[in-house]
Amino acid sequence: MIVPPRRPFRVFCATVSVTSLMAALASAQPPDAPAAADSSLTPIRAVVPIGATVYVTGASPGVFKGKLAGVTDDVLTVTLKDGTRSVPAGDLRRVQWQQPDSPLNGILIGAAAGAMHGIYWLIADPNECTGLCAEDYVAIGVGAAVGGLIDRAITRRTTVYEAPATGGRSTTVALAPLVGGARKGLKIAVRF
Repeated sequence: MIVPPRRPFRVFCATVSVTSLMAALASAQPPDAPAAADSSLTPIRAVVPIGATVYVTGASPGVFKGKLAGVTDDVLTVTLKDGTRSVPAGDLRRVQWQQPDSPLNGILIGAAAGAMHGIYWLIADPNECTGLCAEDYVAIGVGAAVGGLIDRAITRRTTVYEAPATGGRSTTVALAPLVGGARKGLKIAVRF
């Protein structure tokens, strides 16, 4: 005799699957378009508050992370763990700002995902509990906690400054669908 799984196990399985789906959908965000190129550092001053976390790409290879300490038209000053670093405007390639995000929307999405199972059973079998059952409230709480943690883990960088192109050749990548007869593919062209 096969015994069907009990309701708390079904609630747990439904909560895990919906939370996983919501995490996958939340992480598939398109990258931000870079800000318009400007020769001065004015866009940084206008958008990024002092003390915010920034990622700076300079003329030397590599990106460093720090807190914005000050911005003038000629120099960007960033506080690092081991001191401060000033980067002249001519050596800057890109500055990205890690925008703070409230985990409230993740909590609400997670709570809604946790509530779906209880709402389904409320409609399918309204005589089992008056309103939602206790395990449904647990699922809502677990969904809210997981949604908040996932939202807090997602960091989003916005490009606030990108150095203007300096003559020379640019690299381009072109993608085109390749369809013909029984063949299907993708044509990729890279130009240096």
